[in-house]
Amino acid sequence: MSMVKTDVLIVGGSAAGLMAGLTVKRRHPEKSVTILRKALKTPVPCGIPYIYGTLKTVDKNIIPDDNFIKQGIQINTTAVESIDRAGKTAILADGSRVAYDKLILATGSRPALPPIPGIDKQNVYGIKKDPQYLQELQEVLHSARQVAVIGGGFIGVEMAEQIAMMAAGNGNGVEVSLVEMLPNCLMLACEQEFCVDAENELRDLGVKVLTSAQVQSIEGNGAVTGVKLASGETIPADAVVVGIGVVPNIELAEQIGLKADPRLGVQVDAYMQTEDPDIFAAGDCATKFSFFDGNPSAVRLASVACSEGMIAASNLYSPERKTLGAVGAFGTTVGKCSIGSAGLTTRAAEEAGIPFVVGEAVSPNRHPGSLPGTIPDMKAKLLFREDNGKIIGGHVRGGEATADMVNIVAAAVQSGLTAEQLATMQYATHPLLTASPLVYHVMLAAENAAARLPRNGNSGN
Repeated sequence: MSMVKTDVLIVGGSAAGLMAGLTVKRRHPEKSVTILRKALKTPVPCGIPYIYGTLKTVDKNIIPDDNFIKQGIQINTTAVESIDRAGKTAILADGSRVAYDKLILATGSRPALPPIPGIDKQNVYGIKKDPQYLQELQEVLHSARQVAVIGGGFIGVEMAEQIAMMAAGNGNGVEVSLVEMLPNCLMLACEQEFCVDAENELRDLGVKVLTSAQVQSIEGNGAVTGVKLASGETIPADAVVVGIGVVPNIELAEQIGLKADPRLGVQVDAYMQTEDPDIFAAGDCATKFSFFDGNPSAVRLASVACSEGMIAASNLYSPERKTLGAVGAFGTTVGKCSIGSAGLTTRAAEEAGIPFVVGEAVSPNRHPGSLPGTIPDMKAKLLFREDNGKIIGGHVRGGEATADMVNIVAAAVQSGLTAEQLATMQYATHPLLTASPLVYHVMLAAENAAARLPRNGNSGN
């Protein structure tokens, strides 16, 4: 039985695991790093929907191993059967063993599949980060004529959009339906007006959008034939994609006696350390807490996973970095409309009992507005606490600059910047890239809020 030794063993080879490996090599180049993962290849997590409409092949959505191997990281595609914590050894499926000094669990998540009758029927798919599974889904979608997507969050919306694009490109007249139980798609992350914009874009692409609609069962004998709603309506479907979120993979952590919750993940502290001082966890498998109130958070994003992987790796040999908690920064493009958000929505702030002031700005995304490709009504909507003027959320609708503008908001939220500070900050502007410096969206929205805030909560002190 073969045995190899490594200083740092990382179980899981997606966003958190890969970032953890790179961080170890940057901070401790003398340390050996081994990544264990089950899949032969790692798909780009956020790129999965675009396999079906834009990229048209799974192979174009793969993270190459070469860049990590060049950094001296060993990648092993053999599954882990068990871990001997006392002996600091991982036992692999082929019987080989890997001894380690420090261990990072980055086992990720799997699609959440609700206990709907018929969920196990043929041609019903979640969104697994497995190239072979994703290829199988692509083949099913190519032959389908009626596709139902369950879940109107980011994954569900993007899948519906891309399947509709694929159908339009193939000219085969596929009917695509999107079913969301909340009053609007994207409602948990975005302002309602922007949710409506996304829904309208989907309808323009031919997607049938059903909101406030709950799935009662998935119909069919063996293979799916339809999705029955609580209203009594049945949506015909020969393929169903379920995109309602994910659940953390905690089985390995539980097996080795670490504290873990089936919904929340492997228990870690702000340093991403488990109860075992030599074992850390990061990414979708690890617990999260909200930046705003410290309560458990369900935010699971590749960007969060990368941050946590970096933090965990930085703390292996001494505590250096702490997570600030999950802010929730999102961005997507639906049809011709890009939408982004960071932090709290007005609905979430109201539910949390936080008094706030809103500042808005609508202006062209280029200056002058007569430039080709200008979006005349790009909009930013920012939320600031009424008591201290600090930003708690921001939402943007417009063009390609949307995500970068939301990243400004996310950085401002985590830095505790006020409306006054954002209004008077200096920004880069250019006719082809941004609005005029006179009406730059973040600046103007912050200024409009600053004018409405009490002066004692608006100074930045």
